[in-house]
Order: sequence, then structure tokens, then C-alpha cells
Amino acid sequence: MTRTLACLGATILAGCLNTVTIAVPHDGAPDAGTPWDLGAPEVIAWVDAGGPTTNVDVAPLRDVTTTGDGGEVPTASCSATRCAAGEQCCLTTGRCFDPRLSTGACTAPPQDSRRERTCASNADCAASEFCESDRDFCLGAGHCTQRGNCGTCVTGTPGRCTVCGCDGVNYPDIQTSCLAGVRAVGHASGACGARSTDPDAGLARIACATAAHCPAGQSCCAITGVCFDTTCSACCREPPAGTRFPCVTNAQCQRGEFCQSDGCDTPGGCVSIRSPSNCSGVVEQVCGCDGRTYVNTCWAASGGTRVAHSGACP
Repeated sequence: MTRTLACLGATILAGCLNTVTIAVPHDGAPDAGTPWDLGAPEVIAWVDAGGPTTNVDVAPLRDVTTTGDGGEVPTASCSATRCAAGEQCCLTTGRCFDPRLSTGACTAPPQDSRRERTCASNADCAASEFCESDRDFCLGAGHCTQRGNCGTCVTGTPGRCTVCGCDGVNYPDIQTSCLAGVRAVGHASGACGARSTDPDAGLARIACATAAHCPAGQSCCAITGVCFDTTCSACCREPPAGTRFPCVTNAQCQRGEFCQSDGCDTPGGCVSIRSPSNCSGVVEQVCGCDGRTYVNTCWAASGGTRVAHSGACP
């Protein structure tokens, strides 16, 4: 007996397939040897021609890598593969899904105060729009943006405008990827696998869509679309609200930024170093993680350092 299994957002075997036909016992349950015992269960559906649909809990393969420090990070997503015909990439889970079969497989966040519609995939947007990231990441919810409204790049240097699409395709410029409805890696310039050549960045990040784009000892973070050291799980995650890029130390931030977090060794996010002219003279001393005493937290931020604790340093 065979039945057709429709993929509703689950990652089945090597990828999220549109349908897969397998043998099942007469009681309708999957064979005991079916290799779907990794990760948390998801509901998919058995579809019989002319018969009812039966929901079955099946655990998908998880698209994660265990890092050298014991953490798990997402290093693969449908953004870097080709979903089957009729499927879309869910940008909050990194898995393919078919919006015709399951509208609940990829749910957009509640509408906020912005005029543009919130989205979790291109399926949430009009045909003339795509789901653009609010934080320039490959994965994560966003807002529907007109495909002809992503800006331009004008330069006399050949290849300077090239961007790495989150689908693994190199586009000649941001507008071309936008017209294709594909997010581009926003925190590293240049082609996939090439070190950033942005002279203003001060940090040579490598844009990527798969681990093949990264050098030895690094892998591709599916969230940011940037290669990261596989011993640092905190380097591949969504950073705190109000920050730009995940970090543990200032060395992972661009020129003019520092790694802001609670405490000296906790993971945080890159933010701009404040200008001292924006800081008040109110004395609320704090001890910076550099061992220096600052007038207040604003003055510590202007020095590009995190706060170790309130009060003067010992």
C-alpha cells in the first residue's frame, strides 16, 4: 500500500520535497523504520486520491550544526536551495512549504504600525512585492517591499555592485536581486564566498548561502548570510533588538561600532559608538569592561566599551 505524503513545511530527508510516496501499513501509520526521528515533530498530511486527509506527526531533519562550543546554530535553509514547484521559502523557519496546502505552516507576525504588510514569506505579499528583511538578514520576518524599490548602485569599478543572494546566486546589483524577489546578504558586500571589499566597513566579512562559500573552520550562518567561526555558536543568531549584528567581542563589529550586551562576556549585538557630545554630565559612575571608570553608561558607550557593573572600578 502506498500513500502520497505532502510536505507542509517539514524538511524531509535531503530537502523539503513537494510530495514523496512511501509504503505504509494498512493501519495508515508510517513504517517503524522510517528515518524521521530527528528534531521536534511537525504535522504533515497523508493525501489519498479520492480519500480523506489524515494528519500525522513526523519529525523533520533539523538544519543545524553543532559548534565547537557545544551550541547549535542554523546553517542551512531553503533560501540556499530550490523549493519544489508551488512551494515558497518560509523565512522564519528556513523551510520550504506549500501555501496551497497549509496556510498555517508559515505565519506572518502581527501587523505593526508600519504601512507595509508584515510577512514571513513572499506568499504574504502581492505579486509586485517580496518579503524584505528589516535587519538585512537572510532569515527572519520582514515587511512586503516593492520589487522595484531596493535602491541602486552606481560605481565605475566593475563588480563593485555585486551582491550575494540568500539563494546562493550572485546578482550584479541589489536591484536585480530585488526584482527576482530574493533577499541579498546585507552585512557583507560582494559575491558569495568573496571577502567584503567595502573600504568603510573595516572588517572583511564573507557573504554566503552555504558552507561551501566559507573557508576551513567556518560555516555559513543561515540567519545572517555571513561566514562565522564554528567554535562560536553566539556568532550565528538573531541579535538583541536595537542592534545590528550578533557579536561576542568588539572584533566582530564594523568600524565605528562596538559589541553591546549585559556584562562583559555575554553575547550581544553591534551598535554605533556614541558621540561624547550626546552624553550628559550626570554622574552615575559605571565600571567599563576595559577596567576604566566612566561618568555614566553613555560615556562608556562613547568609549566603545560595555559596562561591567555600576559604580567605580576597584
